[in-house]
Amino acid sequence: MLLISCFTIHFGCWLASVFAPVSQQRQVVHMRLPSLRKWQSTTNDVEANSGPRYGIVLDSSKVWVAGKMDPELWSKLPQKILLDVLARLPHNCIARCREVCKIWKELLVMKHFTDRIVSVRKSHTPFLLVCVKRYQAIMAYNPSMKEWREIFIWKKSPNFQIHCLRAAGGGLLCFKGNLGKRKNVEDGDTRLLVVNPITKLWRILPSLPPGIRASGCVNVIVLENEPNQFKILFMQIHRDPHAQRRLVGTLYDSAADMWITYCEDTTLESIYRSVYVNGSMHYIGSERVHENGAIVSRRQGVSFDMYSKVFSRFEAPLISEVGAKKFMELHGRLSLVTFSTVATFSPSVQQFDEQTGTWVDAQLLPAGVGLGVQGYVPLGQGSYLYFADPHRQSKTVVCYDLLNRQRFLIEDAFPDLRFEGYKLYHPSLCSV
Repeated sequence: MLLISCFTIHFGCWLASVFAPVSQQRQVVHMRLPSLRKWQSTTNDVEANSGPRYGIVLDSSKVWVAGKMDPELWSKLPQKILLDVLARLPHNCIARCREVCKIWKELLVMKHFTDRIVSVRKSHTPFLLVCVKRYQAIMAYNPSMKEWREIFIWKKSPNFQIHCLRAAGGGLLCFKGNLGKRKNVEDGDTRLLVVNPITKLWRILPSLPPGIRASGCVNVIVLENEPNQFKILFMQIHRDPHAQRRLVGTLYDSAADMWITYCEDTTLESIYRSVYVNGSMHYIGSERVHENGAIVSRRQGVSFDMYSKVFSRFEAPLISEVGAKKFMELHGRLSLVTFSTVATFSPSVQQFDEQTGTWVDAQLLPAGVGLGVQGYVPLGQGSYLYFADPHRQSKTVVCYDLLNRQRFLIEDAFPDLRFEGYKLYHPSLCSV
């Protein structure tokens, strides 16, 4: 077991060193000691006269192996330990590991392995995503590493004319467009394409059911207990000939490869905010009700359970006289950020308390002008909030780490930022 444990540690160090970007590679040196069963790892602060060195030697631009590993170690290594080590690698490295051999390819597509990835990565850091090069690549900003990384989306571009990026979720991107290279096509021929930029796999979805438009609130969802499947949900309000309004949810299931429609009568006239939290999609809409002999407009919340496929209502936050609202998930809770494009208005956060069914003020942001994002529009998930200038006069994006209460600037902006703006992105190996 000592041999296996030491091997696991150093094997993980080797994989992390090989597949890490050049700027992040550490000078790792393995020294073989007199005993063949003992290994010791040191960093590049080893003195020059420390004796002969074997194993992996790295410089600033190249990686090579100076010795060979005993082939018997591979056959003796327990599969559980191997999968545990590989599950901790970056997602793009896991995709490359699948090309090493047939055995690894079979192991790294098993549901047990993807479940292991979910269990060892409980903290999901949202990357800031921008589409570049006419939807041929994305630029993803990692707030933990504080760096941008370019990821090409396709190995070979599909025969699909992309109009826009509609949604991102679960490590997948959902594009709206048309089959072929036609640019001017009727809305009825509109199709959706889902792609995983890490694995380069994509799928063109079946046509939407009759009467369903490729507009409104659309979300890409990967459920926690189904990491190898994805769902796409359109939520719209339809009117029948008798002026009765119905809330229509059109759900695509990748396992069944088909669209299913769920309907419920509603008093809502529109929905304009959506967010996924803990197995349910939540929406904020508006409705007109009679109060004191007059018709007034008020907000109303609606939830759709992704497991039971049942609609429910919840209390929406009150309409404030100042500021706009942005619906999002922060710290695993349903949250609402109040902001304004007025340069003197500071944002604030409210969170929904499921026990009392009310919205309470959450002290997640510094009070006053301490954050320095007055006039910026928020975009957040998990423990991170991004603030960007809606008028794009400033190319700087402000990122705030809610967990550590740290603020830092993202200086590198993109002059070719498309009209859909920034999205949030979680790298994953979800199958397409």
